[in-house]
Amino acid sequence: MYRNYFHLSSLLLLATLSTVGCAMVGVEYVGELSFSPTTTVDVYFSVEDIERGYTIMGQVLGTGPLGSNDKIQEKLIEEAKRRGADAVVITGLDTLSGDNSMKSQINALSVKYK
Repeated sequence: MYRNYFHLSSLLLLATLSTVGCAMVGVEYVGELSFSPTTTVDVYFSVEDIERGYTIMGQVLGTGPLGSNDKIQEKLIEEAKRRGADAVVITGLDTLSGDNSMKSQINALSVKYK
């Protein structure tokens, strides 16, 4: 009986952690919606580094737990691909505090090459 209880408790804990882990990073996008999805996205840290003609499609904001910058960047790239961007330009990194927790936030521009 205890073995079944332990097994059920372990599965419930694993399912909860998996759900929480997936929901920790969020991305918001504001901008143009009329482009077909892309398969690759270049990453820049300054618009001056872009060596071809481009237009800014919109802005992307990613937020997650403190120290999750790599995961946030991955989500920003996924969203950029989905929106049809050719590149993202990381424009800022912030640390937010409130509600007894700290979060990382990455701001970026989505870019379409001409």
